[in-house]
Amino acid sequence: MKPTPSGQPSRAEEYRSARKLDIEILARIIAGVLHYPSRVAIAVTATLLSSSFQLFIPRYIGQAVDHAQGLLGEQATTSGEIENALLFAGLMIIGLSILRGLFAVVQNYFGESVDHCLAAELRKRFYYRVQQLDLSFHDHAHTGDLITRGMLDLEGIRYFPSTGLIRTLMLLVLVTGGAVILLSTNFVLGLVALSFVPVIAVRSAVARLQLRYLWLKQQEKLTQLTNFMEENLTGIRIVRAFFARDHEISRFQNHSASVLDVSFQRLMARVRNMTFMGLVFYAAMTAVLWVGGNMVLSGQITVGRLTEFLAFMMILQMPVRQIGMTVNSYARASTCGARLFAVLDEPSIVDTNSGLPHLKVTRGAVRFENVGFQHRCPSDSTFL
Repeated sequence: MKPTPSGQPSRAEEYRSARKLDIEILARIIAGVLHYPSRVAIAVTATLLSSSFQLFIPRYIGQAVDHAQGLLGEQATTSGEIENALLFAGLMIIGLSILRGLFAVVQNYFGESVDHCLAAELRKRFYYRVQQLDLSFHDHAHTGDLITRGMLDLEGIRYFPSTGLIRTLMLLVLVTGGAVILLSTNFVLGLVALSFVPVIAVRSAVARLQLRYLWLKQQEKLTQLTNFMEENLTGIRIVRAFFARDHEISRFQNHSASVLDVSFQRLMARVRNMTFMGLVFYAAMTAVLWVGGNMVLSGQITVGRLTEFLAFMMILQMPVRQIGMTVNSYARASTCGARLFAVLDEPSIVDTNSGLPHLKVTRGAVRFENVGFQHRCPSDSTFL
């Protein structure tokens, strides 16, 4: 593990070597989330309803396409019925979209409200514990490390309820519900349509963990660059006096090049990830068009049913890509929670000696009796 200039291991290397998913740490965070049952219940209910309404939209899109095709076929005897059915399908799509949007707003509001409530509680507990710990702890603890744990690590925990737990529930409903609907409609075409899900899910999860490591590494490089600039500007007179301008510029360029190198690594990792996931998704969509198009020509399914499969794929695309964000949220909460709870669980002499008798002050008066003061200056003293 590569140490920082202060002798402490860097956060990036600490993250890389740490356990990505510590069940006990995650269980403690979830227990803290359950301290707000009403908010959690509303967020969960809104997530279930929002995701369920979204699953019904492709079915009505497919029906609308079939009805529109019937009108284009100039079926005069049933044109009125087809128009009414088409209008009903369009109204259902609008209504389901509105309901989905309204419940998504409720989900986001109450999900993030749990985030802030949990963060406020942990922030108070952390500050109280730091104040309570004995001086022997503070003699060895670094102030910067405590501030980092009480701010950055706490932020890593704060996003876990909404981006971890709530999003996991949403993904389960959309992916599981979509898979059941697609496979029950047409098993072969459903398998082709869902072929991109496991590939993108695994790739997204691995890429997110790699991007988080590179992000932490970039933050460390930026911190070193900022510290260098602060030291240089603070001592600018000394730099000028010793004519060290060229030397300091060279050092600054080295620090800046290090930051730029990590930035390019992050950029390349993100571009590779986005390109790969896009290629897999559109390859699966092409396969659905090919297999489904042949089924339409053979009369096995309608054009509307094929459109329904494509609409389901478009709905599942973004949630599947967000699997990486969800995995990253679990990993971040696990590592950050371990650092924060290490301070909360730190033993203190004050705690271990709780059985000692309390000091009782019966008379609090302070008295000075027969106290005098005299100052005499020697006559031979010389003042400069």
